[in-house]
Amino acid sequence: MKKFLLIAVAAVLSLSALHAAPWASHNSRRKPKYLLVVGNYKTPRLMAETVRSLTKQPYLLVSNDGRFFIFMSRDIQEVPANKLDVYINLLNPKRLVIIGDERYVSDDVEKKLRTINLRRIPIMRIYGENWLRVAEELDDLLNIGNLKRNFYRNNFDMEMSDPRLRNPEPEKSEKVSETPAAEADAPAAVPVAEPVAPAAEAAK
Repeated sequence: MKKFLLIAVAAVLSLSALHAAPWASHNSRRKPKYLLVVGNYKTPRLMAETVRSLTKQPYLLVSNDGRFFIFMSRDIQEVPANKLDVYINLLNPKRLVIIGDERYVSDDVEKKLRTINLRRIPIMRIYGENWLRVAEELDDLLNIGNLKRNFYRNNFDMEMSDPRLRNPEPEKSEKVSETPAAEADAPAAVPVAEPVAPAAEAAK
């Protein structure tokens, strides 16, 4: 009977781990190489979505009310704050990369990540006055390819297709399962970038 119970508990734990990390049953090449950390603001979130579309790598979204969401290739999960270390350990990325300065991801969140991480996984923050330059740095660091071009095009398309995104109202939902809508950029945030023609950008 004890042996049966042990097998049952092991099966439940395995299913839980696979639910949190669906690539766990595949080879190591499917595991995340990095985990981007972004605030729920238009520009950094678009950056993370652009990276995810190119690489299938997950990212961690920090909402303004302190909730955490992990966006994977085909799944979105809310992560309890007291289980954040468990999920990050299951993902087991080679590095955590925070996108944007303290206006987008607060110093308190970075301290929390460093505390639960206990220096096991390198943590770095990338930010700058020009988001296209940030895209270039991310491209070099993570070896993605064409991130700057894709980010510019995605940002241009988003602005043209839905002008309301320029000044959106934050979503106020009481449903825990819902992910927050992308909010306007942080106060005093700099412009995304100087206008660059897509054709000229593609020629570079």
